[in-house]
Amino acid sequence: MAAQLGFDWVLIDLEHGAGAEATLTSLLLAVEGTACAPIVRVVSNNQDSIKRALDLGAVGVMVPYVSTAEQAEAAVSFTRYPPAGCRGVASSTVATGFGMWTDQYHRSAPTDVVTIVQIETRAGVENADAIAAVDGVDVLFVGPLDLSFNLGCPKQYSHPDLHAALDHVIQACRNHNKTAGILSTPQRVDGHQKQGFTFVAVGSDAGALREGLEQFRNLDGRD
Repeated sequence: MAAQLGFDWVLIDLEHGAGAEATLTSLLLAVEGTACAPIVRVVSNNQDSIKRALDLGAVGVMVPYVSTAEQAEAAVSFTRYPPAGCRGVASSTVATGFGMWTDQYHRSAPTDVVTIVQIETRAGVENADAIAAVDGVDVLFVGPLDLSFNLGCPKQYSHPDLHAALDHVIQACRNHNKTAGILSTPQRVDGHQKQGFTFVAVGSDAGALREGLEQFRNLDGRD
């Protein structure tokens, strides 16, 4: 539904979401044929997880808890074919149209695959400039909930320490011509965009379903 509604991109969450690799193929196929770009958040910065997501047709991966340039370099290497990286090469995958456009995909993947690293720790913020300098990193994406906990101000989204951390990540992106991203809400998205975030995720399927069901529940007058 998200893809059919015309969203620019959709995040399929294997880190915290209910989905798993067993259902990833059907989820990616549900987006295929639309203008919506499917991004998969993998479980961890793991070569096998990233390889499988890309082979199954994801246009990019979001890698959680990247706190150093070395971790960012590893994530990039997992998305690149040799000699630029260590992604396993296969010919008959969903991504290659089961062999229909293998050569084209192998040529274009190094520049077309989107690599997003999540900044969720104090170390990640402190190393944001070095992470943004890594060739092949496209987006530094802040996970504000995790970051607020790691900064000692859990769920305090207006806390000056969190606000300063966001500014630091944005500046690092500007220094290296990278994109700043964040998980936002309908209430905070305008502020995040004005602050400098241009790759923004808003809401979730579970949240939208819950809000819709709450409206139905309230029809009988109960809170």
